[in-house]
Amino acid sequence: MTGLLRGPWGVILILANLLNGYVAYGALVTQPQGAWDEQTLTGIEFASALLIMLGVITSLLALLPVRRRTLSRWWLAPSLIFLAVGAARWAYIVHIYPQGPGG
Repeated sequence: MTGLLRGPWGVILILANLLNGYVAYGALVTQPQGAWDEQTLTGIEFASALLIMLGVITSLLALLPVRRRTLSRWWLAPSLIFLAVGAARWAYIVHIYPQGPGG
């Protein structure tokens, strides 16, 4: 029975991790022009928050087949890495570009 379940869970998790990778690329590659570039900073913070949310959802999706031993526990690694990357990028942006007194 596990062989039949492995395929659908693998496809779902691969697609979810590809979406995570796309959002992570956008969050990491986008650079603000300066501390005054609020639109870009807001976009980076949104992409980081979205990456955190997607990382949690993907981890929860992967947890079910991993606990049932349909998939190996390595399937949890990509979503947890994306979760950590999103949190680190958000913390970096907040630390490097603090909100000024006018905003």
